[in-house]
Amino acid sequence: MRINPVLLAGLAVLATLVTPAAASDTGVSLRWLGVAGFTIADADGAILHDPYMSRPGLLETVFTWYRPDPQVLSPLLGPGSPAPEMARADLILIGHSHFDHLGDAPWIAQRTGATVAGSRTSVMLSRAYGVAEARTRQVDAGDVWNHGSFEIRVIESRHARVLFGEVPLEGEVDEPPEAPVHVLSFPLGDARSYLVTHRPSGIRIFTLSSADRHAPALEALRREGIQVDVLLAAIMGRDPDFARDLVVALEPRIVVPHHFEDFFTALDDPEAVAPRNPEDLAAFEDEIHRAAADAGVDVEVRRLDLFGVLDVSASHRRRSGP
Repeated sequence: MRINPVLLAGLAVLATLVTPAAASDTGVSLRWLGVAGFTIADADGAILHDPYMSRPGLLETVFTWYRPDPQVLSPLLGPGSPAPEMARADLILIGHSHFDHLGDAPWIAQRTGATVAGSRTSVMLSRAYGVAEARTRQVDAGDVWNHGSFEIRVIESRHARVLFGEVPLEGEVDEPPEAPVHVLSFPLGDARSYLVTHRPSGIRIFTLSSADRHAPALEALRREGIQVDVLLAAIMGRDPDFARDLVVALEPRIVVPHHFEDFFTALDDPEAVAPRNPEDLAAFEDEIHRAAADAGVDVEVRRLDLFGVLDVSASHRRRSGP
């Protein structure tokens, strides 16, 4: 699939007009790439989370080995990209190892020099797809490290039961397989969230690549007094207590829902990020608002367009804690 250059230019212009393309010196800029993909950037550096944009159709996905699509990805790293932060991102965080989260990361990393960080499974599959071992980093729950202006902490999480009430493709990869592989050979590995703190401003972003959580990990954060400024929340397959548990534990100021579209729809399709179930997306937003009202927390739910930006200013930050 080739990305339409006219649409690409239009998206780039729209992204520039609607919101600034880069964060201010005292804030953080978040840009949605579709599915669970985001850029997290400040004036000095950028991080990618779960970038997946090749998006082959269902039949191609089922009947061929998975290969990132250079015709889609190359324009996103070049001049006129609607997501210019991608080209300067030097770290790619992987929430879990399914193809719609990890699939494009190795291709991007090889062209930008970024390091791919995630579970052992994510690391092994990245190496299989050509990322040098030195450009991978296995990180596990509890790990904390600094990367440029950001502190990153790995939080144990869970994957939603989205396939007939079960977690799809559970399993791990311990050695690099021969690539390319089929999407069924992208097992879960493990699910993790990342607590990304912008050290100059104190702004905290919490990622959820799937609509579930590890309750003890959230409770530990609550006991620490960790309150987040932006919660990036996948929503498909969530259980009835999902929104409440997140609001009570994290007290987010802004919630950005994601991973609600049909990711077999090509990026250049006008319906690429249309909700598969608009009523379910609206229901999630209502669940967040009701949970916030019950907890006495002010929460804003912000839907982003494809390549849309959310700027989080340090002057607007109202969180405290360690």
